[in-house]
Amino acid sequence: MTTTLNGWDVEAMTQAVTMVKEQPEAGLLTWRGRSIWDGGFGLDVRTREIEQLGEVMDRHFTLRSDHPPELLGNNTGTTAVETVLAALGACMTGQFAAEATARGVRIDSLTVDLECTTDLNGMFGLQPIRPGLRDVTLSYRVASDADEETLQEILDAARSLSPVFDTVTKPVAVAATLQKES
Repeated sequence: MTTTLNGWDVEAMTQAVTMVKEQPEAGLLTWRGRSIWDGGFGLDVRTREIEQLGEVMDRHFTLRSDHPPELLGNNTGTTAVETVLAALGACMTGQFAAEATARGVRIDSLTVDLECTTDLNGMFGLQPIRPGLRDVTLSYRVASDADEETLQEILDAARSLSPVFDTVTKPVAVAATLQKES
């Protein structure tokens, strides 16, 4: 009999954690994607694959990106900033639910509202300020039988274990290379 909690097969979750604990190299994942520009701010980002221990998990999803007309786009997709917020929200919401599940805490509903500020003065190079996200907030609304202290502990764990939270809150090396095509 399979035990599920918060949409997860608890035994499968335990097995995945045990595998990485016993074989740490199984925790190393390589993610691959491709961004294809088609004019203005319009582009498609395509997921390609995730590699683990030499095995490839094929991924075939397309994320359309653009800006609204008021920000020089054609409104055919989300902006890159919205996509970063979505990635942060997805990772932090999923990590919260995973942490709750690992602790045996049932979540009846979970909603995370996201907000941030950017400054076009930085993006347009008009002022020497960061063009990136600032003042990012995640506001959690959780329905659960667990007390507030337990839910806060789960949130604290999610913050410390979320790969995307870690990426947007700490410096990460990013290489950008160029290959001229004819």
